[in-house]
Amino acid sequence: MKKATLILSAFLLVGCDDGMIQKQTWAYSELCISGVVYLRSPNSSLTPKINADFYPYTCQKGVTNNG
Repeated sequence: MKKATLILSAFLLVGCDDGMIQKQTWAYSELCISGVVYLRSPNSSLTPKINADFYPYTCQKGVTNNG
């Protein structure tokens, strides 16, 4: 009985690998608008990039984006 339980458990665990989970990679781009760095999401929404103290990152006005 223990052997059957062990084998059944092994088969159930084999079915739970990372290949079954779809992984999504989001590509955020950084934009410099009026001296503040913004993150543009794949659906084109903008949000300011903030640091640990909740202050926005600043950028030089000559830099427009990172591509």
